Amino acid sequence: MPLGGIITLLVLLPNLLVILYPPVGAPPPRRAEGRLERLIGILERVGQVSSFAIPFFYSLDFDINDGEIGIALALMVLSLGFYYACWVRYVALGHRFELFYRPCLGFPLPLAVCPVVYFLAAATLLHSPYLWIAASVLAVGHIYVSYAEQKRVGK
Repeated sequence: MPLGGIITLLVLLPNLLVILYPPVGAPPPRRAEGRLERLIGILERVGQVSSFAIPFFYSLDFDINDGEIGIALALMVLSLGFYYACWVRYVALGHRFELFYRPCLGFPLPLAVCPVVYFLAAATLLHSPYLWIAASVLAVGHIYVSYAEQKRVGK
């Protein structure tokens, strides 16, 4: 039975906090102005949808004693743990919009970078070139869009 969807569910779970604790001080939504920004916004969405969907077609059958798999699993746990910690920070510090883009422990854009690292490592764990491509597309789009938003909110 394919249980790879657990990978997606674990990374999406903390996003429910936005529903429970809507961001405070969010500026009006920004519209992509140029062709490049619109294209990168589309890449971000394609990367998100495909990175979220692809793991559902895989089973979580792996050998933890395989060095490559062990490293991938460790990267997944570390990136997901740091991602969760940043979400805890978001709630603990008053769920301010700027916290989505503020560095954490000196790490820039952790809420954008951690899911990318997580899905790239998951691609190795699942032996999925399709997830690797999807996560790479996600990296280009999500990190670029998050960086642009960070500049806009001045954090």
